[in-house]
Amino acid sequence: MKFLTSYLQPGETVMYRARIHLFIFAQPLIILILGYYFWHSSAGLNHYLGLTLLFLGLVSLIQRLCIKLGSIFAVTNLRLIFKTGIIGRKTRDLILLKIEGLWITQSIIGRICNYGTIVVSTGGVTNTYTYVASPMRFKREVDICIEGRYNREA
Repeated sequence: MKFLTSYLQPGETVMYRARIHLFIFAQPLIILILGYYFWHSSAGLNHYLGLTLLFLGLVSLIQRLCIKLGSIFAVTNLRLIFKTGIIGRKTRDLILLKIEGLWITQSIIGRICNYGTIVVSTGGVTNTYTYVASPMRFKREVDICIEGRYNREA
């Protein structure tokens, strides 16, 4: 949160902050469970398969933990702020009035668990962000902020 407050411009306020959904950890956990099962099942090839799966699951878990901790998706009264990364940082600012389109994609599991992919286009550039929790609320907040900006300028 310190990054976000230090990144705001004068007069800019955060209207909504989206988070990465916990479903991002489903795949590493499944790999870890399978690895544990094969590691304990019997000696021989299954044992080494289990060790390999445990290693891959652990690496995937650490990677996704870094994604969860290092991602900020915020809607302010002036722009959208997308920041990813902990050590290497990618930051994208999209001015609300320049947004051409905002799409939400949700699978069946995404609809059930309330997460999805947000695709934002502006000026011919498309930005995609996955595993965003409550993507429809994010879109609604963007629409409210854009509508508020248009009403103030009219």
